[in-house]
Amino acid sequence: MSEPVRDLMHYLGIEEENVLKNITNLGEEFLLIPNLDILYRTCFDLQPINKPELKIPAFLFLNAHIEFLLGMASFLRLHQSKTFLSLRIALDCSFTSYYLLKHPDKREVYLSPIFEKDDSKLINEWNKIFRNIKRTIEKDIDNFPEAKDLPKIHDFCSKYAHADALGIMPRYNEDKKKLILEAQYFDYEPTPEDEKKWLGALLFGFFRIFLVFWNEMFKQRAGDKLKEIENRIVQYQKRLSLFRERYPLRG
Repeated sequence: MSEPVRDLMHYLGIEEENVLKNITNLGEEFLLIPNLDILYRTCFDLQPINKPELKIPAFLFLNAHIEFLLGMASFLRLHQSKTFLSLRIALDCSFTSYYLLKHPDKREVYLSPIFEKDDSKLINEWNKIFRNIKRTIEKDIDNFPEAKDLPKIHDFCSKYAHADALGIMPRYNEDKKKLILEAQYFDYEPTPEDEKKWLGALLFGFFRIFLVFWNEMFKQRAGDKLKEIENRIVQYQKRLSLFRERYPLRG
């Protein structure tokens, strides 16, 4: 634990210290983060996606990648709860994209809130499908096999999206000598190994999100890069599995 935060510049300084300490602590295992970034970026260079029904899913993929970067930056700065929030948003992106890939005719429904159309049919359909896209996917999971178990991860992440006790009480601290309440500004773990357990779980979530997009949209557009990218995916999956076996997250 660091000393109490004095002001904004002190807070930013602690963040930078945390980044350097975490990278040092991870050693070669840190490469699991940039290597997953590389997998996401391989899809940027594939065949242009010009079909109208693919543009929104492709844009959602870019947003999922943004959340991955934000999430990993937050994790290295010891804002673990913010990483779970980023993972939750990325999951929503993958669920929405998956649904639109299966039901391209619902693109207008998805976009309808932007255009503020006073159309009760569109509004009702948007509420039914997209207001809780996780539930939509979960109720029809047999038609969305790539999303299997992802709703459970989303449920876990959701406790960090609100002021739920499970999400915020770990930051609660009471100084009984000074008789004051404190809030921890960083998400400290007891040991470096405990941090690695959470990193393994987070990377697994972001990797599964990547696989949804890869298998449902990009794989068939990889052309002569297919074998190379699939080999990278297999190798990454092996390394991530070994990392998670070494630092299992239980409970």
